[in-house]
Amino acid sequence: MDSLTIRETFLQFFEAQGHRRYASASLIPNDPSLLLTIAGMVPFKPYFTGDATPPASRIVSSQKCVRTNDIENVGRTTRHLSFFEMLGNFSFGDYFKREAIRWAWQLSTEGFGLDPSRIWVSIHESDDEAEEFWRTETDMPNERIVRMGADNFWDTGGAGPCGPCTELHYDRGEAWGEAGGPAVNGERYLEFYNLVFMQFLRDQEGAILGDLPQQNVDTGLGLERLAVLLQGVDDVFATDLFAPLLTRATELTGVEYGVDDASDVSLRVIAEHSRASAFLIGDGVLPAKEGRGYVLRRLLRRAVRHGQLLGADVGGGASLVLPMVEAVIEQFAVAYPDLASQRELVTRVTAAEEKDFGTRIRSGLERVDSVIAGLEESGSGTWFPADAAFELHDTYGFPVDLTAEIALEAGLMFNRDEFDALMSRQRERARAGARRKGGAVSDDTYRQAAAAVGRTEFIGYDQLAAEATLGAIVAPGGLRPGADEGDEIELVLSRTPFYPEGGGQIGDAGTMETATGRIDIIDTQEVISGLVVHRARVVAGEIEAGQALEARVDEDRRVATARSHSATHVLNATIRQHLGEHAQQAGSLVQPGRLRYDFPHFEPVSRDRLEELEAAMNARVLANPHVTTEVMSLDAAKQSGAVANFGDKYGDVVRVVSIGSFSRELCGGTHVPSGATIGSIVIVKEESIGSNTRRIEALTGSDSWRHLASQRLVADEVARLVDAPTELAAERVAGLMDRLRRAEKELAKVRGAQLSQQARVLAEGVERADGLAILIARLEDVTMDELRQVALEARDVIGQKGAVIVGATGADDKAQLMCAITKDLADAGVEARAILQPLASMVGGGAGGRGDLAQAGGKDGNALPGALDAGYDTVRRAVEDR
Repeated sequence: MDSLTIRETFLQFFEAQGHRRYASASLIPNDPSLLLTIAGMVPFKPYFTGDATPPASRIVSSQKCVRTNDIENVGRTTRHLSFFEMLGNFSFGDYFKREAIRWAWQLSTEGFGLDPSRIWVSIHESDDEAEEFWRTETDMPNERIVRMGADNFWDTGGAGPCGPCTELHYDRGEAWGEAGGPAVNGERYLEFYNLVFMQFLRDQEGAILGDLPQQNVDTGLGLERLAVLLQGVDDVFATDLFAPLLTRATELTGVEYGVDDASDVSLRVIAEHSRASAFLIGDGVLPAKEGRGYVLRRLLRRAVRHGQLLGADVGGGASLVLPMVEAVIEQFAVAYPDLASQRELVTRVTAAEEKDFGTRIRSGLERVDSVIAGLEESGSGTWFPADAAFELHDTYGFPVDLTAEIALEAGLMFNRDEFDALMSRQRERARAGARRKGGAVSDDTYRQAAAAVGRTEFIGYDQLAAEATLGAIVAPGGLRPGADEGDEIELVLSRTPFYPEGGGQIGDAGTMETATGRIDIIDTQEVISGLVVHRARVVAGEIEAGQALEARVDEDRRVATARSHSATHVLNATIRQHLGEHAQQAGSLVQPGRLRYDFPHFEPVSRDRLEELEAAMNARVLANPHVTTEVMSLDAAKQSGAVANFGDKYGDVVRVVSIGSFSRELCGGTHVPSGATIGSIVIVKEESIGSNTRRIEALTGSDSWRHLASQRLVADEVARLVDAPTELAAERVAGLMDRLRRAEKELAKVRGAQLSQQARVLAEGVERADGLAILIARLEDVTMDELRQVALEARDVIGQKGAVIVGATGADDKAQLMCAITKDLADAGVEARAILQPLASMVGGGAGGRGDLAQAGGKDGNALPGALDAGYDTVRRAVEDR
């Protein structure tokens, strides 16, 4: 049974059991605690925790997942993967153990045709109920039901829902080891289907508090593992999911698979990482130095590195990963059409990253060689330093396993634990950056507020003021009955005109007023699904939960924000038209009068192209297109051509915002009624924010007019200063700048000649003692470059066996020093830096430089005379000690 049939068989089976089919969610999760979607249940987590109401009580899906905790093992074994698909059926307070067990057995034996006599099941040692259902609802004999411990119990890792699980295992035969069931041999008895029963609630210490009010089912069946069983092969790389990709890798590298263990590892890495990378990029993940972009970059770079190990000239003209991701798109486009629609983005990002790293890896190899050479020269140990490996990894993107391999070849050991500690600190910084704002209030407190108030109804599309009831007052310590003047708290209402931050648009601000107090609303956030909190400060009086209040949004701020949001849609449509479909929104910030727009692109956008974009956007705005909104099903929206932006999460019913005939997007934000209301759009900045990712910042409405007015005033003032009409001012300034550059060059020549003469006079006046010439001089009004010129030219005049030390006092009375020694002294082992270091210490600084030339700087210019006086002795000591 091929993988397409496996996937469809699973989905159709559970559809027949009343489940609603869900397409795979993005690999970018709507969960700030996760970098990537790591399990099939991740998109449904709010339904399991009770933070949101599921659209159906039974759901089935095939979910794309990425895990990289075992990335070093990918390729080295035939079972570890970074990207995999998890088939899952889910129940939210509907069916439970009986049905889940019966259907798992029926699907496995009838739907997939697995031999019933080779299936074993494991249950938790305490789960008598599951054992009973395996006996009564299936043909499973008692001797193939195995009770196991902690491995068959699921929890969240802390307080929350938990429960036993039961797993299905398939006996692959005596060739895989000894008999006895999954408790004896997990390799022979391969686990392929896991049924988790969310049954209990436990506290932070792990104690079971009782049954959950709603019992749920969360299952996972690994597509890749099941393909191994149904296709009768030994490992996942022999299934139809990977065999075509391995064939393509062998064609590109000329290395045959199955001949050599080392080359097989590399071919598997290339195939697996190419597949994972294609899906990540297709879902909007772009290479970066941290977070999920760091995961992608690591996958791509491991693939490049293994291509080079196989002799492919990756980065030197040949391409390996690019044709591999193209093969991935061709193979998986039937099951995942979105992958094909993102072909341009996937291929361009891959090509750019592959070329970049192909060059970088050569630089990394040079750095590794340099570190090893330094260790050998100094005799400083037999360990390759972990901090150097981390620098290689972090700066060059150089794989640590390659560093370790090269170090081993050079006879050096490598402390992987120390390196991992450095990596852990970096990952923690990345996680901290991804965490949700305002985390002082716990999710449990928010859930209490949601239970007390219910879902917050947003009424702000049609009105900016409303009467409501203060449902709950939230603080870090829990729900409060009231708050006094000066308190900073969060307020929950059952209905609100305040827009909560989302889709790039910032949350609303404004005021609320009760009969006893007045409140400033600083920000509005949706902290858990359906619960909107208003971050507030009591500015007068006092307030109590349950009071009636009047809520009023800051209208000027909202309107200015709406202008920017509509302008972002105009930019999104226009930039894709001018730069290509790959340049779609990958992040945005919408503020009053200002917007920020991130997009994948592979070179700076030229000034001429930016002017074209700006002109095209304003032409569209000036035509005053209607801005309309429609509410429809997600499927209908996609069929109508509505654009969904990277990383955004959409429900079954969505809001579609159209601007004229050129822009149609899924969007929950607030917008202007017509294009002309935007005013004008002015691009003020375009820059790189990472590899292959650009950012445009623009102004809208009155902010854009103020910016243009300010620029006009500057232009008029420049024109006045250069005595030219405004339209000719730039040309006049360019002429003046050219004249200034020529004059500076002439002055530099004259200054250089003066310094050369000064160096010669100083050097010719030096007397030799014991064959050694020492020149110590102080100069005034010179730069560090000019000090270097004097020192080098004076040294050339001295000729042999001589040293020159010159110093000067710079800006803010800081000291500057330069030391140059002749070649014969350097060849004899004298170091210019060693001469200068004690003098640098005297002026409160340090010295640096190469063997025959060193420089220093210090904060204490008053100590410079004493340092120069000490110069004679430091030179003589250095010569005597050589």
